[in-house]
Amino acid sequence: MKTQGSGRKFSPTNVIGSLIYFMDKEFNNDPKIIHTTIAQLKQKPEYKELLEEFDFLDYDTYPYSPLLGRTLNRLQESRLLSSINPGYEKYQMNEKTKAVIKTQVIDAKLSDQATKLEEMASILQKALQ
Repeated sequence: MKTQGSGRKFSPTNVIGSLIYFMDKEFNNDPKIIHTTIAQLKQKPEYKELLEEFDFLDYDTYPYSPLLGRTLNRLQESRLLSSINPGYEKYQMNEKTKAVIKTQVIDAKLSDQATKLEEMASILQKALQ
């Protein structure tokens, strides 16, 4: 967990949940694109602080972060993120969950990073289309 200069803390789950908050309600669940895009974003100085805990392995044909995989699973297990049946090809975050993430995570822990998170979400959303 990272401590910000303001003394507030945020976790990798806070970062990814907040990033997803800024995306469309429903989006493709393509691990290759998700991991590759987050790995590319981590290389940009403006996003490095938010993504510094995510390490990527040269895994098969794309960079893979075990922490990112666990984070997405944790969001699903806590029912903040859903995989849509039958093929589990899309993720979905409902409006009630988005409201909780907005107040309890973005406003409370990441308000000074909201613009960067929204930029990252836009880049990921475009990559997944």
